This record gives sequence, structure tokens and C-alpha cells, in this order.
Amino acid sequence: MSFAHMRVWAVFFAFLYLNIYGQRYTSTWYNIDNGLPQSSAKAIAKDKYGFIWISTENGLVRYDGISFVTFNNFKIDNLHFGMFIGDPVRDSITTLTNFQENKIIIKNRFPRLSKLTPGDRVSYTKGNQLVQRIANNTISSNFYNDVQYFIQLKSSKYIFREKDAVIYKNERGIETRISLPFTNEDLNSIFVLNETLFINDFQTRKTYSIHHGKLSVYDQPSLFNDPETKIYWQQITNQSFIINRNNIYIVEESPNGPSLKFLVKYKEIGSHSYYSMYYGKNFNNLYLGTLNNGLNILHLSNMYVARKEADFANNVSNASLPFSNNTIITEDGTEFGKNGIVHKYAFGNNDNYLMMYDNSGNILIRKRKSIIRFYKNSGYKKKDSTYIKEGFEDFMKSGNLYALSLLNSSRYQLQIFKKDQFTKPDYIYSFKSPVTAFFQYSEGHVLVGNNEGLYSLMLDKNTVRPLIKNISVKSIVKTKDNLIWIMTNKNGFYLFKDRKLVKMPNDRNNYLQSAHSILEDQQGFYWISSNNGLYKVPKKQLIQYAENRKSPVFYYRFTKKDGFTSNEFNGNSQPNAYALENGEFIFPSMDGFVFFNPAQVQTYYPDPKKIYIERAKIGNAETVYFNTVLDLKNDYKTADIFIDIPYFSNFENLYIEAKISGEEESDWEAVALGKDLKYTISNLSPGDYTLKVRILASPDGKYEEKAVQFRIEPYFFQTLLFKILLSIIFLTGIIIIIMLMTNLLRTKNKALKRIVHNKNSKLKETSLTLEVVKNDLQKETEYQKKLVETISHDITTPIRFIAMLSQKLHESDDVELQKKYFDSIYKSSEQLYQFTLNLKEYTELYKAENIFEEQEYPVNRILEIKKKLFWEIAKERETVIINSTETNINSRVSESILSAIIHNVIDNAVKNTFKGEISLNIIEDDQKIIIIIDDTGTGMSTEQIAIYMNLFKNPKWKTPSFKGKGLGLHMVIHLVKKINAEISFSQNFPKGTIVEITLKKN
Repeated sequence: MSFAHMRVWAVFFAFLYLNIYGQRYTSTWYNIDNGLPQSSAKAIAKDKYGFIWISTENGLVRYDGISFVTFNNFKIDNLHFGMFIGDPVRDSITTLTNFQENKIIIKNRFPRLSKLTPGDRVSYTKGNQLVQRIANNTISSNFYNDVQYFIQLKSSKYIFREKDAVIYKNERGIETRISLPFTNEDLNSIFVLNETLFINDFQTRKTYSIHHGKLSVYDQPSLFNDPETKIYWQQITNQSFIINRNNIYIVEESPNGPSLKFLVKYKEIGSHSYYSMYYGKNFNNLYLGTLNNGLNILHLSNMYVARKEADFANNVSNASLPFSNNTIITEDGTEFGKNGIVHKYAFGNNDNYLMMYDNSGNILIRKRKSIIRFYKNSGYKKKDSTYIKEGFEDFMKSGNLYALSLLNSSRYQLQIFKKDQFTKPDYIYSFKSPVTAFFQYSEGHVLVGNNEGLYSLMLDKNTVRPLIKNISVKSIVKTKDNLIWIMTNKNGFYLFKDRKLVKMPNDRNNYLQSAHSILEDQQGFYWISSNNGLYKVPKKQLIQYAENRKSPVFYYRFTKKDGFTSNEFNGNSQPNAYALENGEFIFPSMDGFVFFNPAQVQTYYPDPKKIYIERAKIGNAETVYFNTVLDLKNDYKTADIFIDIPYFSNFENLYIEAKISGEEESDWEAVALGKDLKYTISNLSPGDYTLKVRILASPDGKYEEKAVQFRIEPYFFQTLLFKILLSIIFLTGIIIIIMLMTNLLRTKNKALKRIVHNKNSKLKETSLTLEVVKNDLQKETEYQKKLVETISHDITTPIRFIAMLSQKLHESDDVELQKKYFDSIYKSSEQLYQFTLNLKEYTELYKAENIFEEQEYPVNRILEIKKKLFWEIAKERETVIINSTETNINSRVSESILSAIIHNVIDNAVKNTFKGEISLNIIEDDQKIIIIIDDTGTGMSTEQIAIYMNLFKNPKWKTPSFKGKGLGLHMVIHLVKKINAEISFSQNFPKGTIVEITLKKN
């Protein structure tokens, strides 16, 4: 910072020593009794999602303005947390436990235990030197000269390791020594604003600033270097506070250097062990954390209460008048400004209910049965008195007319005057109850209200017409937009438009049933006082409601939390809320006058981007977090779904509605505003649901809507499957009943027919039935016979071979030869055993309807299996079986059928080949797979080949004929046709037979 910039400070600080009237505040304490897990608040920070985080000696606390959520169930023994470090903008807030044992990272609105690395430590030993990081400067910090301190910036750091100097280390690690009178004890006076370090010397009244290693000096006294100043700085929030003579300022950045914004005068700042501070600008809250008394939240307000501070003073405010551009005056002569009493006029004791100005600006006040007039031209020192008469109740003024209300016998008389001398009335009207409101609507038209209703008076015609009955009118107010409003004692308020009354909607608490006064500001809002709070409402919402009676109206309620001392406001027959010339509004209350500038009083609405629905509590269980869908067991009783909104103002101004859709539906309903914002689910039937939540996010009535899914698991008897099964059973039962009834009718029909038919018909029918059964039995017997023949055919060769080997074994005495025979018998028996294991599948070959497998299989696997089965038999005949297939060739044709075909073909080849060779091979192309089995045996004659090819080509041949020779080949031809394949027989040269089985790929 340059010296030119420092000179700007002098101009700014010159004004800081003037008398500053600060914002009012309301103070709310939180400790272990009402929200915190422990009565310490050692650090306070705000995350990027809008939540306030508090570090305590018993866990971390998240605060959303309504409820505190404590996190202390980490799997660690030490829950004593300290300062916050990190960067909220990057969604990373870090804190360490005592003695740097554990590290917690707050990310995505949730704290998690993280791995502690050496770089996370804020203090460590370097040689014999203790090195410690400074990330905040608390009001009661202690710094020692034998410790090396440093401040870590984004890419550089300041190091304090020697007297009369500060070391600046840039991002490249290059150190610069900056000479200035400094010791570690002066660290109590430092703060950092962005990347600039400020050091204040309270003794010499100088302020030093170091920006990227460059030193600037300001040698003039200021609040920064005032010996009465205490400094609080927290790096993670980039906030610094100056506390001077109970005045609290926040340091702000300006083009010419740091500036101070006055926040509040807080006389109790030194009364507690304050250790942490944070200013929430968006909601104008100042958070003050202590070491042992909990958290104190100051809500700063631009509303002021002017009242008498004397003991036993009566501060019930009734009658008043605007007096100057920024003051009012009461019936006892007290002139109030927003900061209290300005002057006291000697008005004496008067009735504190009525006062007004006459045409000359004199002040008129009622005193018993007389009117006292204080003259403006005498400075309100001179006065006179006009006696009215016995029964004098009230006087009023509207437009250019004056009125008196008097009790005359048993009737109440209204006297109307054109002049302010109250001598002879120009008009007289009689009513059953005293007139409480008087308003000149036009030159000859007057509105009058009393405890029985509202009346229209036409002066020229001397007529009285009731407009509405059975309401107690309090006052009639005309706002700047020339609209007329009727305020009542307990019937709400009305708009008088086109000579008709329109009842305005109440607030949700019905406090506006007793509305007092209404004022219009420059921003398009009405302000309405009531017996319980001050309300602000957009003017256009009331006008739209007056037009259609349907448009929603959203009232914003101000209470004692916003700066005034009583929620109960006051009102009488005369409008007693005013807009002063300086723009300030004044509303009388039961404890002083409330002053405020409506343009400076903020209303607070939730940030539409910061509404979270991610927590739930099922029954009495621990709170659970969910991302997109909340799953509820079918035995749940209740489930609370929390609505988390960072809203740090009066939560009574939240408008939150919710509805569910799904298996059951509901309309929009208001969410109760209590300790927590939550929607409770109970007694819902199982199914999938959507919870929609909408929140008023602006005074214009715009809602922000959020939706989450939740699912309630059904019991089995509540599932769709069960309902379908039950429906099927029910329908089946109905069908069965219908069928039984139909069969019963058919049976009766048949019984009648039987009587008609003769016995010959019965015998014929029986004979036909027996013939069918006989044919079926004959077919089944023939099938079983053929099946047994086929199986016998397939196992004959290996059994005959085993018998032959057994005979040779019996006849031989050669041990080696016997061993060879035993080995052959074993291998043949093993293969025969494997074959018989598949007999069940084999028996189904003729009946099989499905000729395709679900998955492909390698065909060469069948060749290899059959090769092993017949190997020993062929070997005994001095025949070699060769499988030439090298790669897998896959097919989906029924493996069991194809295996039976190949078995029979190889079996015939083995039987007819001696001292020869049997070759097995498979070839394929895009359309087909060809299995080739050739031998060098006796071979088939040309006539035999022709017979079998004719059998294959004959379309009428459906079942195999097992009579005569060639039993196996008959079965093969039948099975080949069954799988839609082809077979051919040809002679092998010089001798033998070639069999080709062609399988179609498509």
C-alpha cells in the first residue's frame, strides 16, 4: 500500500471519532442447554453452501439459523476441536483435534475423518525451535518470543523468527527480510486482508502494511493503532474486526486500502470470554463465540425505539404528531427522534389519547372536557383552552373538516365543523355508539366508523347509509396512492374501493385481525402494525387479491427479534403512524415509538440454490443421509424428512409447503415451523413416492420447488406379484366353477341322450374307444421294441469284444499278454460304462422334439469321445482310428442325436475293417459343416449304397424299419432326417466306404 493510500485513511478515521449511533441489536445465547454439545465456540466459519460451522470441545456443530446439528460420532477419542483452516470456496474446511491427533475435513455439508499428513500440522519442531502457524488472531491470543510463527497465504508466507524484522517468502521460496520495529508480542495487533499483512504499533501509533514483500508505513493515529483497540482476525473467513470502546467494526477492502464499517455498539463485549467472531453479511448477524458461555448471536437491526429512560416512565405510546423532518411530539410535549428524546416542551398533563394540528399549525390536545391549544408562533409555549361540554369524548380532523363525538343522553352525537373553533356545528348526526373514525371522502361525502359498523354520510342531503355492520372500526386511513383502508379492532382490515368494502386476507397467525395503521413506502410495499408484530406486504398482492379474491398474499412479520422492544403496537381513532420528511416511518408501540427507514430495513428470503433435502430420521433411530432415494422398510412407523435451509433470520417468515404423490396423493400443506423443519411420513401404503417441497424465495410470491424420491417396501402380500397371483387364483377359481357348472349341465345333457340312445350306440362308442387305446398301446409296444433293438445293436460290438478278450485271457499263460488283455478289457469297459450312463438320453432320441441346443458346442468333441470308445476294439483288429480335426468347429444341432449317428457309423466301420485305417474329419464353410468318416474295410456294394440312399431320399419314410439287415444304418438315416441333415455313402478307393454327414448352419 502506498503512502498516498495511507493518506486516505486519515480522512476516513477523522470521522470515526464522531459520535456514532449504531444499529440496534437483539442478543440470543446458545449453549449446552439449548443446542450446543458443549458451551464453547472456539471458531466460527461459513461453508460454500451457506451453513455456519462452530468448533467446540465436544464436536463440530452445523447451524442453519433454525437448528443445530452436532457431529461428534467420529471414531476417535479426542473431540476437542480448535481453529478452522482451509478454503470454503473450494468446499474444504479443515480442523484438527487437540495435540494434532486427528484431522476432520468438512466437505459437501458433512464432516469426515481424514488421514493426517505432516503438511497438515499447524505446529512442529524444527531443530530446537518450535514453529507454529497463525491462522487467526483472537481477542485473547498469546504469542511468545521463543516461538517461530508464520502465516501461510495461498502461495507465499510471512515468517516471524527474528527481532525487528518480518521475513516474506514468495512462491519460489525466495526470502525477503523486511526491517521494522517488531517482536512476536506485536502479533496481537496484526490482521491479514486478502494477501496484505497489517501490523499496528499501539505505542508509536503507526500502522505497517506489507503487500507481496513491499512495506508501507502510515504514521498517523487511527482506530487501527489506538491503544484501546482489540483486534480479531480469522484467515479462513478473511474477516477482521476492530473493537474499540465497545464499538465493533469490521474491516472492509476499498480501492484506497482497508476501511472500517461500523457494526454495533455492544457494551457487553468485555463481559465474556469472547474467543471467535464472524459477521454474516447476508442476514446482518454478528456471531460471538466464547470459551465457556456458548455462542452469542447479535441480530443487527436498522429499527430504533425512542422511549423515556427514566425510572417508572410510561412508554405506552398513544397520541403523537409529526413535528419536524425527523422528530415527533407527544401529548406531554416530549419531542422524540429515533435515538430518544430531543427536547421537552411544557405541555403539562393532558389526556394521552388525542391530539392534532389546526389550520394554523397549532397543536390541539384534549384535557378532560376541554381542548387545549398550543400556539406555534410562540414556540408552543402559549396556550388557551376551549370548554366543549359535559359528555365530550373525542375530536377528529380529516381534510378540511373537524368533528366532535359527544354523549348526549343515551345517544352519541357526531358534530361536524368547517372551522377549527368548535363553536357551532355545521352538521349533527346521531349514533348508538361513539364514533371512533372520521374521514372526509370528498367535499360532501364523509365516512364514519364506530363499534357497530361503517357508515356513509352525505352532508348536503343529511343522510346516513350503513356500508357494513357488526364490525368495530378503529380508524380510516388514506395511503399515498389514494386508497382508503378501514382498520378494525378484531375484524381485520378492509379496502374501500368503488364505494364497496373488500376484506383483506389475514396472516397465517391471524394477528392482523387487530390491525392498527398502514403506511406505503417508496418501494411498493405496505407496512401494517398490529397487536402482535409489524407486517410488510407487497402492495400489488393486496390489490390483486381485491380484484379476484384468489391471489395469494404473503406477509413478512417483524418482531422483537428485529430490534423493537414490544410486539404489541398501538392505535386509536386517528392515524398515529407517520412518514416523516426524511423518509422515516414511526409506529407507536406499547413500549416506545418505533423509528425506521423502510428503504434500509431488509427482508430475508432463502437462497433458491441453497435448499437441501438429504437427512431423515426413521422412528427413534439415528439420523441417516440419503442421496436420491430414501428407502423405508415396510415396518416403519414414522419418518421425518428434514428440510435444511441456511436461513438466519426470523424463521416465522418462511413459507414452506409440501405434498406427496405416488400410491397416495396429498394437496399442498404448510410445513410446521418448529425446532426443525421437517415433513413427517406415516401410515402410507407401500410403493414409490415423490415428496415435493416448495419454499417462498422472494417477496413477489415466487416459490422454489425441490423434489425427492422415497420408497416404502411392501410386505409379500402387498406386492404386485402377489396381487397378480391372487387375481389368477381368483380367475382360475371362477373358471373352474364355470367349467364345473358347464360340465354338470353337459353331464345332464349326456344323461338325457343316453336314455334316448340304445345300447348298441353305447357298445359302438365303447368299441371305438377300445380300438383307439389298442392302437396307442400297439404303437408304444412297437416303439419300445425298436428302442431295445437299437440299444442292443449299439452295445453288441463292444460286449462281443470284451467277451473275446476274456476268452483269450483265459487261454493265455503269458503274464505280459494277460496284462495287455486286462488293460484292453478295462478301457473298453470304461468306455462302455460311459455309454450306458447316457442311455436315458439315448431313449429319448426318437421322442425328442427339440433338435437344437441352447448354446453351441464343438462337434470334434464327439469324434474324440467315440475314438476313445472304439480304440481298443479297433486295435484288436489291428485297425487305427485317426481324428484329423485340429480346430474346434461348433454347432447347435442336438448333441445326443448327432452322437448316436456318429456312434453307429464308426461302429459299422470298426466291424468291417481289419488291419486297416478309419479316418475321422470335419470341414466347414459359410453354409454347412461336413463330418467325414472313411475306412479301408470291406466296403459297401453299389447296390447297398443305392438302397440306403433311396431310403434317405424317400419322403414317406417316417419311422425306421428294424427288420432285416442294416439295423444301425436304418436308425442313422432316421436320425439324420430328424435333424434336417444329409448323409451320403460312397466307395473308398482302393477299398472301404466313405460316409459324409452334412449339417446345415442356418
